[in-house]
Amino acid sequence: MDYYIIFAGMIEQNFGNRLLVAINDAIQKNATKIMLLLSSVGGSTQEGFTLATIIRNCKIPVAIHATNNIDSIANVIYLSAKERTAESYAKFYVHGANTQGAFDEKSLKEQLLAVKTETTRIAYYISENCGLNLPEVQEMMEAGTSITAQKALEYGIVQGIKHIEVPPANIYREDIVFIN
Repeated sequence: MDYYIIFAGMIEQNFGNRLLVAINDAIQKNATKIMLLLSSVGGSTQEGFTLATIIRNCKIPVAIHATNNIDSIANVIYLSAKERTAESYAKFYVHGANTQGAFDEKSLKEQLLAVKTETTRIAYYISENCGLNLPEVQEMMEAGTSITAQKALEYGIVQGIKHIEVPPANIYREDIVFIN
């Protein structure tokens, strides 16, 4: 039995915890596969890598289907699944990491180092999990590149383009939606 999780929103602590609860609920209900319908404009790099690790090491297979935007750290989460599909209109956006915070010289130097490190981590993860080499990913990130689902299929990010109907609420599913 498949268990559907619909995740639309920022990658942040609260929604990450809700995703973990939904995955555990699927395991408790003896699901044989989790279908994560994902759309996100990104968020916390730390939370994204944590979720990618959880998805990659889940006790049951997790397939991810891009339903709209897969931006920023959401690319790492998306690439953590062994099975990846997308709607024909899905969009993938890769860019370098950014930061917010203090503006004194010491803090800015520390933040610059942190941003470079996070950007490098993301670039390596993306290149290790699709058909793009590291310099290609780094160039795309530096430019801030939007990719169609069709181009993502060529790059090996997406494995197939198809339409998935959202299951009715009475089917095993969890909705994790952030509306701003």
